[in-house]
Amino acid sequence: MGLRGMLTKDHLGFSMPSSGPLYPKPPYRYRGASMIVFEYVTDGPSAAGLLPAQAELTDPPVAGLVFADYPESTLGPYREVVLYLHATYQGKPIQYAAYLYVTTDVAMAAGREMGGFPKKIAAISFDDAGTIAGTLQRPEGLPLASGSLRPVGEPVQAPDSTLDYLTLRIIPSPTRDAPPSVSELLETGWSMSNTQVWQGDGSCTIEPGSENDPLHLLPVVKLLGCKLVRCDLEVSANETSRSQPL
Repeated sequence: MGLRGMLTKDHLGFSMPSSGPLYPKPPYRYRGASMIVFEYVTDGPSAAGLLPAQAELTDPPVAGLVFADYPESTLGPYREVVLYLHATYQGKPIQYAAYLYVTTDVAMAAGREMGGFPKKIAAISFDDAGTIAGTLQRPEGLPLASGSLRPVGEPVQAPDSTLDYLTLRIIPSPTRDAPPSVSELLETGWSMSNTQVWQGDGSCTIEPGSENDPLHLLPVVKLLGCKLVRCDLEVSANETSRSQPL
């Protein structure tokens, strides 16, 4: 007779695999983050088709495209691209995470499994000299988005603040034809500190893309503004439940 397994629930690692978790428990801290942020008016009906029914778009509908470089974080160094929608949820403004891309498996798994951020692995460039520029390709060689900005003037020291994100966390069921094991709206706050902001002249482009990465569903109708942000970030586990079944 073989030996019975000795692993029990009270001895599990924080994430899979239990004996060598891919990512640690939060908080996750980021030092010296750099982000170029583009906000623009997008197509309303198309954006509404991506937004959960419990939330409401701004009028006019506004999307944000972010290229980020994280040289030092709890999850290791990586780059990220975020495409979000400005919306209202339960009476307060939020950013709904529509599409996200990262360069490492650790960042992808932690974001998807814990936060419901729909992250995928992609090729992301971030050039931080003179004109700040970012590109997104998935797979490498197929462009999905790009942006560039030339900072103007001196930076403004911004007060500490919180980015409130709304995500749709979906975990499929392993049972054939069954509904998802988890389908919930989840709120997550990202704390920003030591923040410097440069306004600038720039432009961004959303490419036609592909069926698997339809960023073109949020086209750039009118660019509203762009900026360079350098800051420290922190995301912690919610102290109380901030989720709602879809």
